[in-house]
Amino acid sequence: MPKKPPSILHAVAQDPGTARRAPRNRRLPAHERRDQILDAALHEFSERGFGAARMEDIAARAGLSKGGLYAHFSSKSAVFKALMQRMLLPNLLFDDQQPLANTRPSGTALAALVDGFLEGAYARLEDDRFIRTLHLLIAEGSRFPEVIRDWRADHVRLIQSQQAMVQRAVQDGVLRDSALTDMVQLIHAPILLAAVLRILQDDAYARQVTPRLRATHRRLLMELLPPDSP
Repeated sequence: MPKKPPSILHAVAQDPGTARRAPRNRRLPAHERRDQILDAALHEFSERGFGAARMEDIAARAGLSKGGLYAHFSSKSAVFKALMQRMLLPNLLFDDQQPLANTRPSGTALAALVDGFLEGAYARLEDDRFIRTLHLLIAEGSRFPEVIRDWRADHVRLIQSQQAMVQRAVQDGVLRDSALTDMVQLIHAPILLAAVLRILQDDAYARQVTPRLRATHRRLLMELLPPDSP
């Protein structure tokens, strides 16, 4: 019998809600059922590894038959992709649906955008599923690149769209030409650092450092994004 791989989440606390198998035959709205399946999959992938996890085990943990699981997801790869899409697509500072106007925003308006962005991004760090999914991606992504290909493509598309929007705003004088607007990944980098601290450090240290990191992140954005005075 092959040796069971060790859990990849030895450094991250397990969410007890995903450790219990859900009762069968409970009717749920589609979005709740989907979340329940993904929570079950996160547990199975984390405990067994993607390669060893089985659809029937995900189904059982979610309180479904195997056929019921296939009614929602066509394959184990599709489950993994949906897990990445749910938790690991980036928060964006500037909304594609409300592009930056061709006018200089007031300091108050830009501050409101920044504060809303930071609120959403750092709130995700309080969701253990985000940390556990990131840990799963780091541990399993290089072993199964074909499984995360679509997620990678979506991630790159969002970053490229944000970069193009920011570059237009710089050209229009709406944002300052700075290191942050040269490479928008730097706008998100402190959030990733905070997530890595959650994985590598003990909980008390991470909770002590994260508020200071968030405050410094805000200062960085507010110093380097507003346009120079005319």
